[in-house]
Amino acid sequence: MFKKIQNHLLLRHPLLWNTKFVPVLIITLIVNLAFFIGGYISGAVDFTDPYDFNALRAYKPIVTFLAVVIALLVIILWLVFYVRNNAFKSFYPKKNNSLYKEWLIILIVCLLNVSYIPIYQYAYDLRARNYFDKEEVIKRADIISKASLFVNGSFHPWKRFDRTIYNELLKEKTAVDSLREYYEDVEIEAAVVETQETEYYDEYDYQYDDRNDDYYNREWDTVCYFENEYKLTSLMNRQKQSFSIQPYINDSLNEWKVKRWMLNREKDSVRKVLDDFFTIANEHGLKANITSEEWFNFIYKPDMYEDYQIVGTHSEDAIHDERKENKDYTDRNDTENNFTRYERMRMKVYPKYHVPFNQLYNGYDRISGAYVSPINFKDIVGYFIFAFVLSFLIFSFKVTSVKSWLIAAVSIGVLGLVTFIFSLVADHFLRLLLIIDELTIFLIIWTVIIAACFFYFLHRIRIKTSKKISGIIVNALLWLLPTGIIIIRAAVSYYSMITRPAPMQVTSIYYYDKTPLEEWIDENIFLCMYFWLLIVLLYMYPLTRLIKKWKGIAEA
Repeated sequence: MFKKIQNHLLLRHPLLWNTKFVPVLIITLIVNLAFFIGGYISGAVDFTDPYDFNALRAYKPIVTFLAVVIALLVIILWLVFYVRNNAFKSFYPKKNNSLYKEWLIILIVCLLNVSYIPIYQYAYDLRARNYFDKEEVIKRADIISKASLFVNGSFHPWKRFDRTIYNELLKEKTAVDSLREYYEDVEIEAAVVETQETEYYDEYDYQYDDRNDDYYNREWDTVCYFENEYKLTSLMNRQKQSFSIQPYINDSLNEWKVKRWMLNREKDSVRKVLDDFFTIANEHGLKANITSEEWFNFIYKPDMYEDYQIVGTHSEDAIHDERKENKDYTDRNDTENNFTRYERMRMKVYPKYHVPFNQLYNGYDRISGAYVSPINFKDIVGYFIFAFVLSFLIFSFKVTSVKSWLIAAVSIGVLGLVTFIFSLVADHFLRLLLIIDELTIFLIIWTVIIAACFFYFLHRIRIKTSKKISGIIVNALLWLLPTGIIIIRAAVSYYSMITRPAPMQVTSIYYYDKTPLEEWIDENIFLCMYFWLLIVLLYMYPLTRLIKKWKGIAEA
């Protein structure tokens, strides 16, 4: 059957037969399917893992190694059969568009051959997304994030922010808009405001701590929430856990919502968070050594939320109770509510009571990450660029001689080194005369070189006398023309640099305002890359037709 297909292609579609497209297409599709299946299998979410260690995830380096090895084997075997019969170099009759179609075939083979890792990663995330839809994941992530305030974790540092500012913000407009504006203001102030350290410490009642080599203020032991003062180790100051499936500000609002319930002594609301957490845990078959009601009694201490019992995030969750530094906290609590164990000559403290928080958090964090970017176009653009580069190398090898191909490679390397050194020297001597840097000089030189090569190529086609060194030029054009996006971006930057107003100096740093075009390019750089690849697809059509005309010129 395979021979019949090959014979049919030889008679009806010689281009497909000559490029061995059908066999290599079948092989690459089978390999891609195998990587897809492997990614889907290894993408299973382990809801019993408290340490965020997925044994199947450890196979990713092996998968990468296999993908590279298989890709090399496929491309080498395909090239062995592909270069046996070069219809173009043998002057077989070819249609005007056949050379462009041949390059497209090479490009498709290269794209399929470099897609093994992206296919594996897509299937890996697809398996995680298939557990629940996005709305359900956000709903469950909110519950787990709220419950994180009641398990062993870290506290907010005093430097985080003045929480009284949040109280005022939350009163006026919608919480989301207020908090977002606050974050933006803080970032701006942090970038442009510099306070003298001595003035800052003199303004407030700071004392210098020789032991820690830092300034200290006794007010740092407390923190203000909703106009109430709490100790730093109070449960009101506990940090939340966040999920990437939604903006960070949403998790912050969940934290403030729960803490307002705690302030207003809304027992039922707090208890519902714990009950919902246990509902999710029971759905995944996870067990705790306390009930939801016991958990509530351990943590609900509405006076100042200080005399609470630490609940572990899993059965082997070693804790460090920071309240021990307080004189009111005694060592008796360690053995009453916790147990100790020596490990590697060190005593560690473990809580007697725990819930499967880490297991749920790790599982849903994995699902959240899969939803953040189901197809990461920022990552796979590198695979597209590599496939295009590989297709140009193979195509140029097909349309020119081996000698021209090698001379072009060496010539570009030598010219690159020479122009780089020249750019450094020119920048050193011209820095005071011209507003230009070494990179701009380097790109200007190569823009001239590419333009000269292109016009020389057109000139040889027009006069039709002999090829001379145009074979080397063809290789150079095929390899260098795709770098046009770098030259365009550099030209935009240089134009903006010479036309923008004088820089604003903030402290000892100079800040330049980017032009709207620069900002748009920087924000959409990956979109620009894909657009440039589309331009490459389009300009290759007239270029291949010119190469076909060039092939008819005598060698000498």
